[in-house]
Amino acid sequence: MEEKEKTAKNENKEGETAVSPLSLHNIYKDIHISVKTLDRIIAVLAALLILALVIGLNNRGFLIEYDARGGTPVEAQKKMYGEKIDMQIPEREGYVFEGWSAYPDCTVLWDENTEISGSMKLYACWIED
Repeated sequence: MEEKEKTAKNENKEGETAVSPLSLHNIYKDIHISVKTLDRIIAVLAALLILALVIGLNNRGFLIEYDARGGTPVEAQKKMYGEKIDMQIPEREGYVFEGWSAYPDCTVLWDENTEISGSMKLYACWIED
């Protein structure tokens, strides 16, 4: 067997060391595990996979919350990655709605063509009428 491994190494081009398929045959020879233990491991992994799928399906998408800041309430939305927000316009007596902003101080207004990449909260920006 050692001769076959040496031959495989010698036949490799450009000085690279090749691993003989015969040497891979015994890669797990020192691992001892019972079938019963292996069955338990597989069952636990399968249960975790199912749990991850259930959680993922129930919570899919990103939550977009709105703070109307004194205006009429706007219901939160769930959107998937890359989708655009359905812009809703709240009303507030004595004010004109300027737009939504991801910043409470309204320094930058939200561009309705921006795609969603995570959960966020948008703040209503108002100009006194």
